[in-house]
Amino acid sequence: MANAQLNTPILTGGILNTNFFNGRVLAAEDLTALQTANAQQRRQLGRAIGDGVACGLAVTLNAGTDPTQPVVHITAGLALDRSGDAVALSSDIDLALVQTLDVQAASNGLFAACQPPQTMVPTNLDCYILTASPASGLQGSAPMTDMVGSGFATSCASANVVEGVQFNLLPLGIANTSNTTALGNQALQLYATLAPQFVQLAGLTDATAIANLQAQIAPNLSKFRNVVAHLCFGSDTLAGFAANPFAMSNGESSFVSYGLLDDLRTQGYLTDCTVPLALVYWTAAGVQFVDMWSVRRPVFPGPASEVWPVFSGRRRWMEGLACFLQFQDQIASIPSIIGTSQLGTVAADDYFYYLPAVGFIPVGNVNPQAGFDYIEFFSGCTYRNPVFMEGARLDSMSRSAFSYPPIDLSSQEMLWVYQVRENQEAIDNDGTSAPSLYMVFTGGRVPFQGEAQYDLNYFNYANYM
Repeated sequence: MANAQLNTPILTGGILNTNFFNGRVLAAEDLTALQTANAQQRRQLGRAIGDGVACGLAVTLNAGTDPTQPVVHITAGLALDRSGDAVALSSDIDLALVQTLDVQAASNGLFAACQPPQTMVPTNLDCYILTASPASGLQGSAPMTDMVGSGFATSCASANVVEGVQFNLLPLGIANTSNTTALGNQALQLYATLAPQFVQLAGLTDATAIANLQAQIAPNLSKFRNVVAHLCFGSDTLAGFAANPFAMSNGESSFVSYGLLDDLRTQGYLTDCTVPLALVYWTAAGVQFVDMWSVRRPVFPGPASEVWPVFSGRRRWMEGLACFLQFQDQIASIPSIIGTSQLGTVAADDYFYYLPAVGFIPVGNVNPQAGFDYIEFFSGCTYRNPVFMEGARLDSMSRSAFSYPPIDLSSQEMLWVYQVRENQEAIDNDGTSAPSLYMVFTGGRVPFQGEAQYDLNYFNYANYM
């Protein structure tokens, strides 16, 4: 390979734009080359911005849907894939997960089909990633004339190329993997425990028996959801960063990639033209949950350094945010599984292996139907009794906490637990239309926010004894 010279343009591999000049005869190929150049330039900008979901594309299981014939609702939105292409859905849709999507032929528009290898055969009893990819097709017709003939239209061709989106389910292979990490083994053990219980659940017809078995399954189902989410976050892998930040592989940090999603990309199952939207757990009794934040991420660019990716990029902070949102979605789903009357029996270590570095829980110590009993919820944890904090600190505290690792409940890391002054004050001042009580927790490594202080007119909530 010849050395490049200073002050000399390097044009190899550059984008080819059509050069216009008076007198030039333009053919369809010239205009197509212009469209291709524009698309390549947009992809360059897209790759600089980063990949992920920019807005919308929220995925929820339709209420009342048959879990064996699941339909999910997907809101309109926009995402960018790793190739830099936009993935846009212009209006809300209901997507039937049991239907097979037809693959677009490579000649049918702007985007070639980008499929995972065909060796991964879905079994319908596994975890799946719902993905979105750019798609295109031809619409309408336009007359086509013979340039050297009479000038009259002799045939028709497609008038427009329409850009759209297609959805796909990618199996994770939890049931078939031989993951040897501690977290991977936990996922396998929970999967093996849950599988026969869902077979039993699928055979029940009595509503009371179904409700009782669902309540029995609930703790392990919650743990399984939590463990798979943190396999996707790579929480177990990142825990080793502080011990050996200099770990290198092929000239880059060993922490450039981690977690299930990166594993799937390395294996070629998750391609650069797909955007993960949600995790779907499919059992013999149908779909049990649709978990968005375990796999979806906001848009963010790559790290500035491949040697120090944890510190030089936005990924860890974005994953901290996703970890928080995943927990809040999961904690909100528990009442629908076990019923509000049983919320006071829920203990964190029975339902979770990991907690986010910061989290909010509705509390029902006064009204048990309104939330959890915080004493029972934290009963297996090391925590300080609740103290008051100012609501003005919530935003900065939460944003700071997103940079901290999740709380491994097996480590007995101490938790800070807070009541928010404005919330308790509103309850004290208006017992009839008062808001619901809630508490905030953070990991013990997150700076404490409950120092006693004289705080204007709020002496009763200033933590003075």
